[in-house]
Amino acid sequence: MDGDYDGWVTFEEYRTWVGHDAFEWSCRPALGSLFDLADLDGDGRLTREEFTRLRVASRNTASDADRAFDDLDTDHDGLVERDDYLAGIHDYVTTGASPMGAVYGSPARP
Repeated sequence: MDGDYDGWVTFEEYRTWVGHDAFEWSCRPALGSLFDLADLDGDGRLTREEFTRLRVASRNTASDADRAFDDLDTDHDGLVERDDYLAGIHDYVTTGASPMGAVYGSPARP
């Protein structure tokens, strides 16, 4: 992933690497597993509390997680579906366009 071999993976380097195929074989299983761990009742949906716990554990702020939840909960039933969550991340890392994009922006280099 580190295209310029500087010891850092920038968002652009990650986006170049990930593409659709890499996301499907590498990222989707890993992110899906994290979703499944956060899904305490195993129903394939996250409550706001479960979603916030997952996103905060992924180093997002609770307020950003709250905004992302609202953007992903398009039917306003108080739940985020597994497929919607993964599609949001896929779209964000492959195109930059996602309901979560406004919340997360391009990740900064540490």
